[in-house]
Amino acid sequence: MRAADGLEPRATGYETHMSDDHERGVPSDGTTVTEVIDSYRDAGFTADFGAEPEGRVSCDTCETLSPASTIAVASLRRLEGASDPDDMVAVVAMTCPACGAEGTAVLGYGPSASSADSDVLQQLNDNSDASSQLPAHATPDETATGTTS
Repeated sequence: MRAADGLEPRATGYETHMSDDHERGVPSDGTTVTEVIDSYRDAGFTADFGAEPEGRVSCDTCETLSPASTIAVASLRRLEGASDPDDMVAVVAMTCPACGAEGTAVLGYGPSASSADSDVLQQLNDNSDASSQLPAHATPDETATGTTS
């Protein structure tokens, strides 16, 4: 669908890209949320973050609310439930802009996601940390094919 100016609308946010992949039938690989979080924790991402209304992210370390657009994203790993593909979550390894704590947030995406999770995922677009040593869309202990090593 073209906008009034004749240009194709640009998809924004991680949520949009993940929803597109799900619609193409990207299968679940059976990896659990706990495995993903443990892998990021082993890499030093030990803080906890949460989605708040209006696209804000809460840091449990300094208790600051930051706009998702200010968050440095080191990596994002999406998962679908092994028994229910509608159980879609993304584990995001990120850095707090206020205190520098590195940690993870577990955010829902797709049709059953909360509005807070969707807003945060959309605002994380184009904020990835290019200097990160983590793979962009895999945990530190996964290979390029998505399997653990």
